Amino acid sequence: MNAVPLSLHAPDDALPHNIEAEAALLGSILINGDITDAVSDIVGPDDFYVTVHGRIFRACAQIHASGGQVNPITLKPHLQGDEGLKEVGGIAYLVQISTVSASYIGWREFAEQIRDLSRRRKLITAMQDLISRSHQTSSDDSIASIMEDADSALTSILDGSLDEMAGVKQVSAEQAFKDMLAEYDQPDNGVRCGVMPNLDKRLGPIRPHHLVIGAGRPGMGKTAWALSYSVGAARKGHGVLFVSLEMSRIDLMQRATADVLFDSSWQVPYDKIRDNRLEGQDRREVYRASQYFKDLPFNIIDAGSLTIGRLNMLVRRWKRRMEARGQKLELVVIDYLQLLRSDSKSKGVYEAVSEVSRGLKSIAKTYDVGVLALAQLSREVEKRADKRPMLSDLRDSGQIEQDADAVMFLYREEYYLQQIEPRPGTDDHARWEQALELVHGEIDFIIAKRRNGTGGTCKGEFHGAFQAVRGRA
Repeated sequence: MNAVPLSLHAPDDALPHNIEAEAALLGSILINGDITDAVSDIVGPDDFYVTVHGRIFRACAQIHASGGQVNPITLKPHLQGDEGLKEVGGIAYLVQISTVSASYIGWREFAEQIRDLSRRRKLITAMQDLISRSHQTSSDDSIASIMEDADSALTSILDGSLDEMAGVKQVSAEQAFKDMLAEYDQPDNGVRCGVMPNLDKRLGPIRPHHLVIGAGRPGMGKTAWALSYSVGAARKGHGVLFVSLEMSRIDLMQRATADVLFDSSWQVPYDKIRDNRLEGQDRREVYRASQYFKDLPFNIIDAGSLTIGRLNMLVRRWKRRMEARGQKLELVVIDYLQLLRSDSKSKGVYEAVSEVSRGLKSIAKTYDVGVLALAQLSREVEKRADKRPMLSDLRDSGQIEQDADAVMFLYREEYYLQQIEPRPGTDDHARWEQALELVHGEIDFIIAKRRNGTGGTCKGEFHGAFQAVRGRA
């Protein structure tokens, strides 16, 4: 059976193309919609020689990004009234190419060939235009102008896609100035969490391209703080992608549920949610919490292990998926940095962490997002009498401090005081109780570095029973 109608063939067209490969690739997607994201990393709708193929691919990508199943039936409403599809047989054509493609396993090769042929066509078209202009010796088109346009054409076609993936932007000072002015017109450039107003002011918004490090020793409440910050930001409309390398999505949602209920009229302790000890009003409130998460632009990647290269790909896919839903990815949260792996297995710890740090900064710039990465501090903190952390305590690599636009430490004096309880009934114990009362539920946000502003310290509230962190006015 021929999967491609004769009406799609254009034997007189000298531009390189492979219509059969396009049909086979689309058929492969219709058979297995799970490959849609991977295909989208290689080709776009404009890379298809047959325009109706490009429209079919765009519709497939939209359906998949919204969480739907990609098949000829679900495609039908998206292509209703498409004259190009009608000419090749309508829905029957989609069924036909998916049936024939059932025996194909080379979808990646098809996609790569389609991408390469698209680049060749763009190059040929651009060169033909330049050749035509070069023949017109009587025109006002100077040789310098033609050569300049030739260089621009080659750069945009051969390097443009690579630059786009690497986040490379080449502009004049004039254009950069215009871009700067355009930023001023944005209503709220950067992510704020809302639930910690004093931190929003002291740290400032987490802006696109910025890498912010939230560091602390174990027990300081890093994950609770990051989750409170992330959910608060999402409830303000900022799109958030939370990458958890330590806790499962179930653990995170148990904490997030306790966090959002903390601000409601009926609070439910985290341990009750975690241990499924829910009765009466507690159970009703937990089930009602679904309203907080419905349509919330908050997404979770639950991964036991990730390389920085794999994370890059996942961020690219989630940015595209959220855009298809009408949402904008603005903040990527990593819990935590030292659990990300280098793409090179042969590197030592220092070099590996340095690569991960540079990779996170690259992700922030490439995808126009803010990145908030949690980080562990070295044990040197525990050896000092004053356990307030310093920049030199950042573990494994000085590259982290260098790459970060801001570094914030989390510090809870209450945690350390609880470790040195004197013998009950003594004067020391009475003084210890007084000291503990003064810092009960207190958390310090220490801004040790802020590239575009001043640092300083502000205080927040750590509600451990509800895994909720809040700021002060």
